[in-house]
Amino acid sequence: MQRPVFFSALFILAFVFAANAKSLATVTIGDNTADAYTAKLRAELSGQFTLLDEDLASSAFASFKFATPTNLTVDQAAAAGSAIGCDFFVIINAGINRRSSFAKPVYFEAYASLFVIETRTGRLLRWLHPRIEAPTEAEALPQLLQTTDATATAIAASLRDPSPPEGDAASSIESLPDSPEKGLQPPIPFRRIKPLYTEAAERLGVAATVEILVDIDADGKILRTRVVRWAGFGLEASVEDAVRKMNWRPAYRNNKPLAMRVLLRYNFKRLELPPS
Repeated sequence: MQRPVFFSALFILAFVFAANAKSLATVTIGDNTADAYTAKLRAELSGQFTLLDEDLASSAFASFKFATPTNLTVDQAAAAGSAIGCDFFVIINAGINRRSSFAKPVYFEAYASLFVIETRTGRLLRWLHPRIEAPTEAEALPQLLQTTDATATAIAASLRDPSPPEGDAASSIESLPDSPEKGLQPPIPFRRIKPLYTEAAERLGVAATVEILVDIDADGKILRTRVVRWAGFGLEASVEDAVRKMNWRPAYRNNKPLAMRVLLRYNFKRLELPPS
């Protein structure tokens, strides 16, 4: 007589597990080094997530033909994740570069760049950049692959309880119109601060754009910010830091201060040194 109850309990447990299971896709955009890293990483993640087929996920992502697949707006990322059919996805690139320095005449740097993205919001939850230095090219990839365990742990931590997105509590704040409006003065900083081009971006010569929405109240105080185009390499944090260090004059309409939301865009590119 207790068997139906036992089976019902199993069904409930199975349903709860399925409801809480998180589907994860990986999208590889690099060469053979990236393929090898993805394969090893998926083996590390397979016991923790429902992994979608790599080829199908990469094909769905490639169908969007993004010009900069690791520098997406949140809308682009959300659309790609929906097409893949996953809760989260990781874009993976990797490579091996020959380097030299005063300390090491010749060495090989192997690296991976991983962009962990939430489909629902298109947010970049985390950017990971494992890298190693090896004396020979033959040693570089095997040593890089040894980092997949730590990388998988970091990804799992990011997805276990991702921080909620910044709420749109200030939905009543109007956005700066695209075209000029008579009597309207947009908010402007009293001093401009240039976001730092990070060492990680410098190392790989990254060219990228970061876009951030900034809500500024009638006193010129920043209420909240939200990155709507991410790039990784610590560039979002660099932009956030610079924006918050600026002193802002609020927007004015007909000489009256008002709260306003503005979209700020920052372009990053490594400056090429002039030929000597």
